[in-house]
Amino acid sequence: MGVALIGGLAGCEDDGSTPGDGSSHHGGSGRLAVDIFGNRGGVLTAVPSGRCLGEPRVQWSNGARGFSAEDSAPDQPLTATVSCALTSASQTLVPQNVFSAPSVFAVLKTDRTLAVWGSRRLGGDTSTLPAQPKNVVAVAGNERAMAALQADGTIVGWGRAGSGASYAGPAGIGSADATSPVAPLGKVAKLWPTKRGFVALNDDGSATSWGNIETTFDGNGGSKSISSYFDAARLAALKDVASVSHNLGAVAVLKKDGSVLAFGDPNSGGDASPLAAKLNNVASIAATDYNFAALKKDGSVVVWGLNWDGQTSDYYDGSEAMPAGVSAVQTNLNVFAALKQDGSVATIGSAYFDRGADTGPVAGSLAGVAKIYASKTAFAALRKDGSVVTWGDSARNDASGVQHKLNRVRSIAATELAFAALRQDGSVVTWGDELRGGDSSAVQHRLRNVVALFANDYAFAALKADGSVVTWGAPTHGGDSSAVNARLVNIRAIYSTPLGGFLAVAKDGKFVAWGSPSAGGSAPAGLAAIPYVKN
Repeated sequence: MGVALIGGLAGCEDDGSTPGDGSSHHGGSGRLAVDIFGNRGGVLTAVPSGRCLGEPRVQWSNGARGFSAEDSAPDQPLTATVSCALTSASQTLVPQNVFSAPSVFAVLKTDRTLAVWGSRRLGGDTSTLPAQPKNVVAVAGNERAMAALQADGTIVGWGRAGSGASYAGPAGIGSADATSPVAPLGKVAKLWPTKRGFVALNDDGSATSWGNIETTFDGNGGSKSISSYFDAARLAALKDVASVSHNLGAVAVLKKDGSVLAFGDPNSGGDASPLAAKLNNVASIAATDYNFAALKKDGSVVVWGLNWDGQTSDYYDGSEAMPAGVSAVQTNLNVFAALKQDGSVATIGSAYFDRGADTGPVAGSLAGVAKIYASKTAFAALRKDGSVVTWGDSARNDASGVQHKLNRVRSIAATELAFAALRQDGSVVTWGDELRGGDSSAVQHRLRNVVALFANDYAFAALKADGSVVTWGAPTHGGDSSAVNARLVNIRAIYSTPLGGFLAVAKDGKFVAWGSPSAGGSAPAGLAAIPYVKN
């Protein structure tokens, strides 16, 4: 569920210490060099080595400064340059070539074809396609299907036909056929997954969607086609898509003009029309299982969907008090946590689930917060002074035994029920469900000089400055890497599938997969390399 890297990425001050060990670069030996750690599309960290006279400074080609940078354009090469006095060194990464879905990995090879593996039933097998994807530029994956966008704007899908693998049905609104897109696909420019479908933006600004949407609270696992939720007015509004969010039973589309279009089951926020007048100038959308929250450019928040605590309605209707001055919104399964511009935190949701809506026990400590992280059931707030405050899921989210160690923290990663905090000195502190990585005692002696933490829903993987990897958590879902440990050498990035797979990529392009075979834990023999550094 989470990735954590060392550096100034969490809003804490970048103190100039070497990522991984907290020491200075002064007095190093050898020629100045830099290595980048992290996944394209996530947070990347530059680690300088060698002799440096003075404090090192890092400049990224995307304009970012400091040891760590958000990778906002993973489809382009990215360079980090470290400078020390009159000496500098650079490293450039290739564009993103690893894509993942809940149980599938897809690797874009240098010839623009794909290597795909994982759950064969849910998109991990392309062998039955009449023609393999080629000239691929991007890959999107949902819960049960995958889709490749090719350079000519066409899409190839595979996996469950009714979950977006096929769009062969006749286009048009109101169809019960999940393979029928609501409008024709043109030359597609961008593609987003929903839970069991896809949204595509054509190069002329028009858009379409296909697949199915789960019927919320249907004990029989029922679903309806995406097309069945559209009428003429909703279809006319489906255009100029900027981003797509989804939850269990609905989809929220943020448009380039800052307005919002929602479709799907009203019990999950599929109808935003009662709040349409407020849904303007939206900057981003966050989702819980049954709600959406739109963060507007003025720092206000608009929530729609099911209201478990509603006094007059079962749905949020805009009359509820909402926080103002919000800079970011984090979510778990049921609760929104809003980080305010003044460093305080407000929550939106029902305390009934014990998933963090009630901040009472920690309210006095939720000040000076830099960033909020979430598992599926709890939250952890990283304060600007490097301390951590955690709340929610009182049965499992107990950090009292390690609270004295939760200082000088750089960043945090999470599985579905546990947290791991990466400290400035490269050590790691864990808490939460023991079977989901909350107990790292068996490997704690190896958790030194860590530069990055990665996680799936069940296990953690720590990447060390020497390129080795330490894992813990559910053994069969990636927590036990002993069978491949000898090959985990010179690693620079670790990708994951939520359902239990890990894929580590080395600086020289070698790679190692482990974890659940049905979630990508066993890579195909025909894949030669996964380039990371641009030569």
